[in-house]
Amino acid sequence: MAGCDFENLHVRAGRLDDAVMLYDNPGIDFSPSNLWAADRSWLLCTDYDLWAIKVSGPRALIDALLHDSELEAIRLANDSTEPAGQALPSRT
Repeated sequence: MAGCDFENLHVRAGRLDDAVMLYDNPGIDFSPSNLWAADRSWLLCTDYDLWAIKVSGPRALIDALLHDSELEAIRLANDSTEPAGQALPSRT
């Protein structure tokens, strides 16, 4: 297995649609681990050895993710007054 130079990480800019070409690309060692909107309205964070992706953004974005039938999503607590791990009821 080839090593990766974690001291020289890359930052790329572009449209969200352009990120697709960074996945399964033999010329790129790793897929992006963080995607951040230019207007800083949302952030996607992932890690190669974690089982989940965290998304932070406006309530409409989070609600859309939580209600998408193709995704398994839970709302994480953002402060001590909000319960964590609240999954939406099944829609079957």
